[in-house]
Amino acid sequence: MHNQFIKKNKDVSLQQILSLLNVAVNNDVNKTLILTGIAPLNTALQEHISFLHNAKYVNDLENTKAGVVIVHPDFKDKVPNSTLAIESQEPYRDFGKVMNLFYPKPQSTGVISNKADVHQTAVIGRNVQIDAFASIKAGVKIGDNTIIKSHTTLGENVEIGDHSYVEENVTLSHCIIGRFANIKTGARVGQAGFGFHMDAKGHFDIQQLGCVRIGDDVQIGSNTTIDRGSQSDTIIGNHVRIDNQVQIAHNVEIGDASVIVAQVGIAGSTKLGKFVIVAGQVGIAGHLKIGNFVKVAGGSGIMRDIEDGATVAGRPAVNVKDWHRQTVALKKLGQKKQEIKGC
Repeated sequence: MHNQFIKKNKDVSLQQILSLLNVAVNNDVNKTLILTGIAPLNTALQEHISFLHNAKYVNDLENTKAGVVIVHPDFKDKVPNSTLAIESQEPYRDFGKVMNLFYPKPQSTGVISNKADVHQTAVIGRNVQIDAFASIKAGVKIGDNTIIKSHTTLGENVEIGDHSYVEENVTLSHCIIGRFANIKTGARVGQAGFGFHMDAKGHFDIQQLGCVRIGDDVQIGSNTTIDRGSQSDTIIGNHVRIDNQVQIAHNVEIGDASVIVAQVGIAGSTKLGKFVIVAGQVGIAGHLKIGNFVKVAGGSGIMRDIEDGATVAGRPAVNVKDWHRQTVALKKLGQKKQEIKGC
């Protein structure tokens, strides 16, 4: 695989990969084999490592020319004789670990550009990188080994933890962010929420006095917006993954390890539990409680509380089994209508 935008660190030996994954292979396997990169099954060559994590691509596995593949034990018999199979219960995760050997994540250079605007009261940790035209306001605290890219602004008293990576054109205000954060280009965190009183006298703006609190190991996608709380805080738990173009309103709480996919909108004061998955283009009304381990199908509309462990779909969203029954009933109703027309 060649990509002029992503620089490979080095070639990797099979022994390094086996050690990383804590995997043993037969003694007759050449552990000094050098692999030059990663590649999809259908284009990989003998010097590449690949993987299978979706049964739809078994045909590609059976015909691959890759030197090494990472596969679940259920598919080991599909691997060609010319290819070494590394068995894994979690092939995708292990492939990601191997990928980091070839392409390590960005590391701070420790250089603060003389074209960056860093306030004298800002507290900058060890080995922090701040690129040209970034703006670091008064009272900001930046943890060790963190990277702040160009044209990004950290507003007054913002805090961000160690080993974080804030990409270009990000705006952070009224927020406290944990360690290992990855905030992608164009994200906006901590701006005032959409709060006002409406009546015949006209709209009356209500000040937004809270902040945004974000846990450790959180990713926030490009052009995502997270509003600060009105009186209490907007809270994003640990290990949360938020995709591009997501809107999270004031006082929302998102539990640990939840996943929010692109173009989701969550209205104010709604609380999501842990390990919730919200698929793309879902709308969630305000002041709701979404339980732990809930799954929401793409395009759904949530207008009521959802109990722990439920899977829902539709507009308005219902239990996924009921949604399937509804779609079947509608299809039959349409067929009946056509039959009546034909009479």
